[in-house]
Amino acid sequence: MRTKSYLLGFICIVATTLLIIIFGDQRPDIQSIVTETHKQLKNNIQTFKENLKVAEEKKLTADDKYLNFLGFVPNPRLYPLSVWTNTTLPVIVSYLCDGDIDQGIGLTRNIGHFLPNHTLLLYNLGLRRYDLQMILSYCNSSRCIVMDFDLSDFPSHVNDQHLHAFRPLVIQDALNHAGAVFFIENNLRLSTSNIAPLINKAVGNGKKHGSGIITWRTQHAVTSLTHPRMFNYFRTSDESFLFLPMVESTKLLIYNTEAIHSDVMLPWIQCCLIHDCILPIGAQSGGCRFDKKPQYRYSGCHSYDAAALNIVLGLKFGLDDTHYAVENSDQYFHTVTPTLAAEELVRIQENSTDSFTVDS
Repeated sequence: MRTKSYLLGFICIVATTLLIIIFGDQRPDIQSIVTETHKQLKNNIQTFKENLKVAEEKKLTADDKYLNFLGFVPNPRLYPLSVWTNTTLPVIVSYLCDGDIDQGIGLTRNIGHFLPNHTLLLYNLGLRRYDLQMILSYCNSSRCIVMDFDLSDFPSHVNDQHLHAFRPLVIQDALNHAGAVFFIENNLRLSTSNIAPLINKAVGNGKKHGSGIITWRTQHAVTSLTHPRMFNYFRTSDESFLFLPMVESTKLLIYNTEAIHSDVMLPWIQCCLIHDCILPIGAQSGGCRFDKKPQYRYSGCHSYDAAALNIVLGLKFGLDDTHYAVENSDQYFHTVTPTLAAEELVRIQENSTDSFTVDS
């Protein structure tokens, strides 16, 4: 009986020892997990506080790593000293997202027809492999280049096609390379090869200095398509912009002069890199009400990157749009719908097949 008691006691001691060893070994692991979780939580809170501080203070303080990547450095490449010399300037620039292949091929053929001496830069923002190979079969000369541009290198909201925050980034990257850019959305087509009047207005002619940028005027006031909160980031009020006509960001002629580089492209890009600036709380692009009186009142629609560009241009040129805006866009462009672009591509492919059959 006594032996049985000793044996039972021994078993209890061994079991207790094992439990101590097991839980004793796990304690540092649990402690390390708690420490790591606390560290991550602290970092997240710090990041949130920094973002909240930027939003509350409404400062254009984009991360330097993004700005340096785009050419905002102490000694930047500027027009006219740092430009491409193996092509006629400006270079033509557009971008292609997933699903834009029809428009991309149509634009490539259009530019090749009207501006054969100018280089076309097509920025690849997410084409599928098959579509990429297809566009390369049409854009396959020294005058047509497909540029890969990884939006994942930037804040996540930049990848939102709805905001078009990537548009000034694409333009700036091309400016940094070539020095002069004629940006055209991929659903636009040139209607003429005579762009000399636009170039003369941008760079100047004779004694008259150009502004370095040409845009196209719309019938709306800047305030009607700009959320009131966006003005705070630029340390200005919407009242100053009540009678300033809005210009489009879908087509721009830009020369990378020192003034354009620092006073237009930099603040435009800084805003587009800051989520709260490009997309203020309450901003949306749908449900526009242009029947409000007076017509310069906010329509309820925010135009994102275009709104930021208009504020920047207004401040740069003292609210005088005659320095940078022109009318009669129909003289230079026409719009192609996705349906028409798809039909055009079918005709191109059919003609190519017929030609191949005849040659065979």
